[in-house]
Amino acid sequence: MTTNTVGEKSGWAAKDRNVPIDVDDVARFLEPWRQGRPITSATFLAGGLMNRNYRVRVGDDDVVLRFYDRNARACSKEVVLLSELAGHVAVPAVLYVAPATETAPFVVLEFVDGISMRDLKRSGDVKGVGEAAYAAGRELATLASVRLSNPAILAAEFEAEPELFSGANVNARLIYHFLESVLLRKRMNEALISRVHDFAWQHDDALSATWSTSSIAHGDFNSANILVRRSDARWTIAAILDWEFAFAGSIAYDIGNFLRYERASSPRFEPWFSHGLSDGGTALPDNWRTIARAADLSALCELLARPATPNAVVAELRDLVAATVDSHELPP
Repeated sequence: MTTNTVGEKSGWAAKDRNVPIDVDDVARFLEPWRQGRPITSATFLAGGLMNRNYRVRVGDDDVVLRFYDRNARACSKEVVLLSELAGHVAVPAVLYVAPATETAPFVVLEFVDGISMRDLKRSGDVKGVGEAAYAAGRELATLASVRLSNPAILAAEFEAEPELFSGANVNARLIYHFLESVLLRKRMNEALISRVHDFAWQHDDALSATWSTSSIAHGDFNSANILVRRSDARWTIAAILDWEFAFAGSIAYDIGNFLRYERASSPRFEPWFSHGLSDGGTALPDNWRTIARAADLSALCELLARPATPNAVVAELRDLVAATVDSHELPP
């Protein structure tokens, strides 16, 4: 097993994403909103794999300027979600929306002071990581209890047969769909494909029966998208970022994503994360870790079937898939 469990997604930087932006262009883009306040700086924020984010100084305030380069429709989806989730879970406030521009749709978001949970983990502060993991568990439990006024905003954007998303065993059938991909089969050997198929079907009934599929699943719930800060001498959640992949589904998908790099030999977020889930009101069955691993397999397989996935991370993804179906590698 060679997956770098210390640098979670550390090698996943998208090529040519560090795109400078001219402050005069920013001033022009924000003219309808900034009310004469000057734009004095615009700094690219590293970490975004799909969209560009900039920290912009507007008068005496900092904001985040976020361009939706991957999918223009993601702009309206994220705006609706952030607006409805405000007051329930920690999310940045939406300050301004420009759904149609000469470049790409963009929003102006509140700048939230904090550091990513991934950076906190890299600091080596074991106690702090435990506190943040507990807070993340409670925050995720709260998210699972939120019901949107318009659930249609979570409609899947995945381009596949509609019947894949209805009926029983959706996750296992999705995994089977990805396993049929010519590209995935070039990236994964037949023995591993067979193990993935068997693991998915072995645990899919438990996944379908255990948790509600009408909850909001963030879709990319990992330490890079969770901002934390110290409050009252403890690490707390400052904001959950990047909601464009959210969908209607079980909390198991977000649990699996968050614990994707967790290893029995070197636990990082456990048992604090699951304690936070339980204290937040999420009932965890005895086999919750296995169910969450099965849920996360669909995301890993989708990445391996995606042409845009950089070749540089294929080996890491393949190792993650192997670890996911290996009962000796991950906690039970």
